[in-house]
Amino acid sequence: MLNRAFTASTARALGIDKDRLSASDVVSLGAGVHAPAALVVSASPADRDLLVARALAAEAPEAWLSHTTAARMRGLHLPPHLEQDHRVHLSQAPTPDTRVERSGVVGHRSTVRGHDVVTLDGVRASSPARTWLELAASCSVRQLVVLGDQLVRRPYARFEGRAEPFATRDDLSEVLAGTRRVRGRRRALAALDEVRCGADSPPETLLRLALVDAGLPEPALQVPADPGDPLSPPTDLAYPEWRIAIQYDGETHYTPERHRTDQHRDNVFRAAGWVVLCFHREDLRAGFHGAVAMVRTALRRQGAPV
Repeated sequence: MLNRAFTASTARALGIDKDRLSASDVVSLGAGVHAPAALVVSASPADRDLLVARALAAEAPEAWLSHTTAARMRGLHLPPHLEQDHRVHLSQAPTPDTRVERSGVVGHRSTVRGHDVVTLDGVRASSPARTWLELAASCSVRQLVVLGDQLVRRPYARFEGRAEPFATRDDLSEVLAGTRRVRGRRRALAALDEVRCGADSPPETLLRLALVDAGLPEPALQVPADPGDPLSPPTDLAYPEWRIAIQYDGETHYTPERHRTDQHRDNVFRAAGWVVLCFHREDLRAGFHGAVAMVRTALRRQGAPV
């Protein structure tokens, strides 16, 4: 038995009897894909989706993984309505009779340039910039800004296993300039103007957008308390001119170790004379309305013309 997910067609080609696929140590993952039970026993729904995607991609070497599937392979946080889409998205060149027809699979016919398709973990997939453009058809401008921020952010190599961002703003601009007839392109053009490097999570992006939408100055991102000290801790968002530091503390901040780190960060800023404002998931759920009011008050007290 294979030690990876595989399609029924692959099993037949390897001489594996179809009755063997009904054995207790084999699991059906849908879309005609099977896998050893030991491989999926502790797999998350997202991991199972990717097992299916890899198996289908291996069977169709002329195709490539795209749209939400390519985004998931890179660990991107998708908008809620796309998080619910567990189908595999496969794209192929628009030649006759090439559309993939299979339950649980969405087939796309796409005209792409050579560098729009890359090899990702051994399979062909849309490039990060191309994936962003593919999602434009089903995302709002704001959702595209959130996705764009994720692509251009600088990763933490020690935690993420990569040192370079998935894409740059120039990459996003280039794919828009080189691709004209794609649904959602106008929304992507509008979103590109608001994509920034420095947001470490979607809530940080949404907080920044909420502040700007409310007519407040756009905050800077990842600002250290002391720019001259390479070990000085940064704040998520900031108004350096008025010495205001703004933090969004997500779920990962609630461990004792992270709490101590955050406390040290805030103390460094306060000791340097900064006002520190911290927000969390309840503020996110409220659309950051209260957070915006607090930031506005802090700006006024610091002498900002708002």
